[in-house]
Amino acid sequence: MNDKGTLILGVGNPLRRDDGIGLASIQKLKELKQSGELLTIRADIIDGGTDGLGLIEYLKAYKNVIIIDAVEMALPPGTVKPFTPDEAVLKINKDSLSTHGFGIAELITLSRELGIFPGITIIGVQPEDSGYGEGLSTKVSQALGIICQKVLEHCPSE
Repeated sequence: MNDKGTLILGVGNPLRRDDGIGLASIQKLKELKQSGELLTIRADIIDGGTDGLGLIEYLKAYKNVIIIDAVEMALPPGTVKPFTPDEAVLKINKDSLSTHGFGIAELITLSRELGIFPGITIIGVQPEDSGYGEGLSTKVSQALGIICQKVLEHCPSE
């Protein structure tokens, strides 16, 4: 358990506008890595999609996990804020499904109940529009560079 180093995990639903920021960030990070701009980064980069429950296997496998996700923080749209689960108020809504089906709050709660404790950093991005539709809002799209910078600040390098 927790044998691998660091995982950068983007989650979200690209059919819910800004909720797709985690996936867009992963795509951007992969492009930067392929172009050689992130040669020193020592982490696996994975698109976690909307399968929150399936992500428990990643938490079991990695020592450190950086999760990129749209997070309601009551801040201006496009604001990027890193935090740990202990710094967050994890709300589990039992009356409705998140756009992930089984959300990040539920994932972290389950991992704790199962005794799975990787180091987790969440790179939260305040959405502007999480309604049905494709494509990020302008303000959230413009945050991609800041998101990548915050990920690199929390990721080990060679």
